[in-house]
Amino acid sequence: MTSSKTNRGQAMIEFVIIIPVLLLLIFAAVQIAFIYSAKTTLNYATFQAARVAATNNATYSAIRRGLVRGMAPLFTNSSALGEMRDDIAAGIDSGGTRRDALFEVDNYTRVIRINPTSAMIGLSGFGEELDDGMIALPNDNLMYRPSNYTVDDVNIQDANLLKIRVQYCYKLMVPLVNKIIGSLSELNNRRDPGSYREHHTVNDPRFADANRGEVNEAAGVTASYDELCGNRADGREGFVLFAEAIVRMQSPAYAEDSDPDFEAFMCDGDKMVCP
Repeated sequence: MTSSKTNRGQAMIEFVIIIPVLLLLIFAAVQIAFIYSAKTTLNYATFQAARVAATNNATYSAIRRGLVRGMAPLFTNSSALGEMRDDIAAGIDSGGTRRDALFEVDNYTRVIRINPTSAMIGLSGFGEELDDGMIALPNDNLMYRPSNYTVDDVNIQDANLLKIRVQYCYKLMVPLVNKIIGSLSELNNRRDPGSYREHHTVNDPRFADANRGEVNEAAGVTASYDELCGNRADGREGFVLFAEAIVRMQSPAYAEDSDPDFEAFMCDGDKMVCP
């Protein structure tokens, strides 16, 4: 009888000790599932963006259009689906009143056009001036064009392979763990041991010398956490996601955007970077 009274309340003490850890693990599992869903959506959206850009001169406006289409499923629900569809068709930005695909793409993504490079498209490379004055990378009669002339060790045939990388700051929504995971993602601001940015930098030893130039240029323009997610004081805990896609160009790649609404963002070094 005495022993029973002594052990009374033991389970409650154990529960009080373990419940914070248990809740944290449950919240972390939910948040990781959301991150996985966002990464899968970003992979699809990046491929969509590359496909649209391949037939529309590899411009920022084309890449943006493909990204918005691909990212839209991440922000839709049954009540907002109609408004989302109308906004995308009209090209309307909600101004942040709701987290739709347009707002996310315009404010929390960076596009890096890894190939073709600006040097390849320029007149000093493979570029040619069109009748309207636009500088473009030729896409016709590639099998008959000389392959021995190269720019940055790339011939005109391989220059017509469009490779883009998209960085996206995904908003973390699960309480408690959003602070922890956001802090881990913020390591991209510094080259701390174990951070992704420490390894994916100039002169990365994992890549062969043949790819050194491309890797160095792409790594040099990779956005940091602050550049992509903004000031953490605004309440946005983010996690930086990456996705890449490669497709063959089906149209000449332009050095500038032909859409007047987005020509200022083409290779501006912020929304779109062109090494």
